[in-house]
Amino acid sequence: MLDTGRLPLTGDALACFRQGLGYAAAEEHEKAVASYNQVLRTRSDFWEAWYERGLSLESLGFYTEAIASYDHALQSRPNREAESEIWHDRGNAMQYGLGDYEAALTCYNHTLQINSAYSLAWFNRGNALLYGLNQHDNAIASYNRALELDANNYLTWRNRGNALVELKRYTEAIASYDRALSLQSDDQVSWQARILASQQCGLSALKQPTTKPVWYGDGYSDTTFVENETGPHPEMEGREAEETEVLHPFPRLVVEDDMGQREILLENAQYTIGRDPKNDICLKSQFASRYHAVLRRVDREDGRLSYTIDDGNVEGKPSTNGLLINGQRQLSCQLRTGDLVVFGPQVRATYHHDGLHPSD
Repeated sequence: MLDTGRLPLTGDALACFRQGLGYAAAEEHEKAVASYNQVLRTRSDFWEAWYERGLSLESLGFYTEAIASYDHALQSRPNREAESEIWHDRGNAMQYGLGDYEAALTCYNHTLQINSAYSLAWFNRGNALLYGLNQHDNAIASYNRALELDANNYLTWRNRGNALVELKRYTEAIASYDRALSLQSDDQVSWQARILASQQCGLSALKQPTTKPVWYGDGYSDTTFVENETGPHPEMEGREAEETEVLHPFPRLVVEDDMGQREILLENAQYTIGRDPKNDICLKSQFASRYHAVLRRVDREDGRLSYTIDDGNVEGKPSTNGLLINGQRQLSCQLRTGDLVVFGPQVRATYHHDGLHPSD
C-alpha cells in the first residue's frame, strides 16, 4: 500500500476509498474491491484506486484481473515512486500468479530503470531468472545486487545458494545457506538444502562449518570447513531428539504455508494438493496453483508404503510454478524420507517415513 501524499478526492468518493483501504488492511479483499469500484465509477483517472484494487485482486488469486488493474494505474500517470511499485507488483502477479517469467522479468526491469536501489525487485528478478528461465549465473548476479542493498534478507541468501547448487558450486552454496541460517536459524528449507549440498561435497551433513562471512565481491575462497568438529548443530540435535520420540507406521507430509506448519498422515491411495479448498491437501498460499500436484501411493512387495508425487492435476495439466524437489525441478518423483518439495515461495512440504533409510 502506497503513501501517496495526496488524496484528490472529496465526499463519498474519499469515504469509499478510505473504506477500501480499511477492508484491505483487515484482509477483506472482496469488500475492498467493491469499494474501489465505487470510487472508479466517479474518478476513473484515480490511479491510487486502480493500484489498490490490483493488490486486493492479487490477494484473492485473480491475477489476470489484477494485472489489468495495474495497467489502468500505469495509464493514469502515477508519480515515479508509485510507478516503480506498480511495475514491481505487476511482475509478481506475472511470475507467481501466471508463471509468465519473461513478462515478469520485463516488469522488474521497468522497476529498476526507475529505482535501481529497489532490493526486492532485484530479489524477485533473481527468482524469475532462477526458477522460471534457468539462467543461473544471471540469477546470482541479481541476488548479489539485492544483497548489496539489503544483506539481511535470509530468503535472498537461500535462493542464491539454490542458484549456486544448480551450477554445482556446492562450497559457495553452503556458505550462502549459512548466511541465511545466521539470519533465520529455524529456516528448515535452508537446513535441508544445506544438508544436500554438504552431501555433494562429501561432508557430514549435520556438522556446522566454520565460515568466514566474506561478502560476495571478495568471493568465498577463504571459507574453510572443519571436519573434526564434534557433535551436530544444536538446532539439528534438538530436532533429531524430537523426531525420535514418536514413530509413525505410515508416511507423513509436513506442510508449511501461510497457515503455519501441520502434519498429515498418509494412508489413502491418492491425494490431490493445491490452493483450491476441494483438494485433499489444501495449500494456503497465493503462490500455489489451484490444483498443483498429486500424491499416489505405491504398495511395495515387502508390504511397506511409499508415495510418488506428480506435478499438475489428476488429468495431467501442469501447475503454474511446477515442483522443486530437493532443489531440482521435476515433473514426477518417487519420494524418499527427508525429501523437500517446494510448490512456490514460502509454501513447501517435507516427506517423512520413520525407520526408513533415505534411499528407501
